[in-house]
Amino acid sequence: MRKPYFAVAVACALLVVCMNFHRVAAQSSHDVTVAAATSTLVGGEAQIGFNPDALKAYGLRIDQSTARTRTPGTAGVRYDLSTFSAHPGSALEIQRRGSTFAGLGAGALRFDGGFMLGYDGGVVDLRGFALQAAAVPFGVNLVDATGTVWLTADHAHFGFDERTPGEFSMRHMNLRLSPHFAQVLGRADLAGAPVGGLAFHARIDEGVASGANGSAVCAAPFPGAGLVTDVQLIYSSLSGHSDSIYAARCGLPPLPNGGTCTTTSTNGKLVIGMDASLRNAGETAVAWHEKFSGVFPPYNNDQHPYLIWNLYRIDSAGRIKQIGASGVKHAFFATNQGCGCSPGHVFMPTCQDVYSLEDNDNGMGMQNLAPRSEIIPATAQWGRCGSVWDVNCDGSMDAGSGAQDLYQYRLLASESDLLPPLSVGARYFLEYWYIVRDDSDIDDTMAYREVQPQKTDASWSVPLVQANPQDTDFFQGPAINRWVEPVAPSPNAMNRELATPLGHARVAAKVTSLGGGQWRYEYAVMNLDYAHAQIDPAHPSEPNMKLLSNQGFARFSVRLPFGASAANLRFDDADGDAGNDWSANAGPGAVTWTALPSGNTLDWGMLYHFEFTTTFAPVLGTSTLVGAATSSEPAPTYTLALPGPSDSIFSDGFDHGATE
Repeated sequence: MRKPYFAVAVACALLVVCMNFHRVAAQSSHDVTVAAATSTLVGGEAQIGFNPDALKAYGLRIDQSTARTRTPGTAGVRYDLSTFSAHPGSALEIQRRGSTFAGLGAGALRFDGGFMLGYDGGVVDLRGFALQAAAVPFGVNLVDATGTVWLTADHAHFGFDERTPGEFSMRHMNLRLSPHFAQVLGRADLAGAPVGGLAFHARIDEGVASGANGSAVCAAPFPGAGLVTDVQLIYSSLSGHSDSIYAARCGLPPLPNGGTCTTTSTNGKLVIGMDASLRNAGETAVAWHEKFSGVFPPYNNDQHPYLIWNLYRIDSAGRIKQIGASGVKHAFFATNQGCGCSPGHVFMPTCQDVYSLEDNDNGMGMQNLAPRSEIIPATAQWGRCGSVWDVNCDGSMDAGSGAQDLYQYRLLASESDLLPPLSVGARYFLEYWYIVRDDSDIDDTMAYREVQPQKTDASWSVPLVQANPQDTDFFQGPAINRWVEPVAPSPNAMNRELATPLGHARVAAKVTSLGGGQWRYEYAVMNLDYAHAQIDPAHPSEPNMKLLSNQGFARFSVRLPFGASAANLRFDDADGDAGNDWSANAGPGAVTWTALPSGNTLDWGMLYHFEFTTTFAPVLGTSTLVGAATSSEPAPTYTLALPGPSDSIFSDGFDHGATE
């Protein structure tokens, strides 16, 4: 069966040219003078992937499907994938400027076969469905035979395919319930709810094309000395729908109701995902190649960025705790929107890129999710050899490898962490970021948004917390910056960056007077991209480099002055397993937490919370982080000036308001 994605536009030409770009100054010339042209799409096929977990949550079912090919879906395991052939005689106009896509036009691509979606009280007949332009840029409507819009699609990867000349595609789109469908279901709140993914490709009928042809001209050097590489995570609605956060499914533990969450369940695992948008704000082109696709400049490998996402709760007492972490999503394609450049496998300066929930959930058959432990984050190097996709290190992707269901390597949040009593008075933050090789600013490749997970009957949603409809609540930087503001912290608080040759971390401290001479000391250590990696000498080089270990921090301590004692020692990690909690020791001279010999080091992309109480008031003291050792290198030690207990119980507190 045809792959649901394919390389687009002038990637190969860009690669050949860019091999020599280290020797030239940064440049990016966009041929915006190319006149718009209208072409017509005919033929081709569409693939629709319904998320069976979403259908069940919204009371929907596939009553009938007449597809050219179909792989039935299974809740929690795989999407329901159906392929349909375009009906002869139907056509859809597209607008183009040279090799760049400017939007859909008039007409519709109608498809043979279709499906019927049943719900309590009726059936939606989508036999002979068609795809047409939506009112929003780069959006697609899925309509029935009468033209009624039942589903919409957005966040597309699109372009003109050089490997199949004369073809255009839109892929990896979110497939959503339309406002009309939501009204029919009696649930207006479900308008825009994602139910799967959509992809289609069609032939360009140049015989009816009008206007000028030409090619967008874009050029930029790859990273090099004196050049700034800067990929920024942004909030965008460019792709037809505002970037959002979603509850993809809930289930997994032993549960009734076919293994999915119920109205009364509290032990289910909620999968949370999101859309993501990027901007290349630097001077250089950024390699964006699909894994196992070949060897390319500038690193002589299949280099690409990586995406991770985390969930945090700040409870009613003000403590921060990480309660969810995804695996790594390997990126593979850059749409290069809004800049006049062609899409492909090089991300060009000033351009934007988008990824959908469906894409990040790997719903329609792609395998792009894997463990974080395979990445050296500070250098954005991937240990491909020995990875979950290449266990035997032969440089080829193993058959049947990767995630084995729709839960593996996703962000899983326990229902109990999102329900009362833990949710009462709590705030939740979803953080996500890209790891990009040679990127100059780690902070602007990450961002966080405040959410409020909600359960309605058996289904979950993750709406954004917005002060007003215009407020996106999108903040660049890590979520720890919301717990303690780095530039202007409150009294007795501080948030500092630790920069080392092995990567970066942030350590935030907050000291609270409990009254009666008691003080509570809290420390949150966020490992951004720090890893002490050990590489297999037998496989030392990319692209087939092999990682033997890749660990973060193994010890954290806070100095205690003479005579001071610490009580109520607390440790919070992200896995909910008390059996691997760090051991705590109070004195003499320090409060120290140490990772167990069996592991649970504070690895990259993770946050641990430490706490104790004492009668000694705060001053600017000393804290120590110790990295994990390898078999060949000792454990590095780092010290930071942070609020800590003073040498005198009569100190009046630490209120320096210091910055990084």
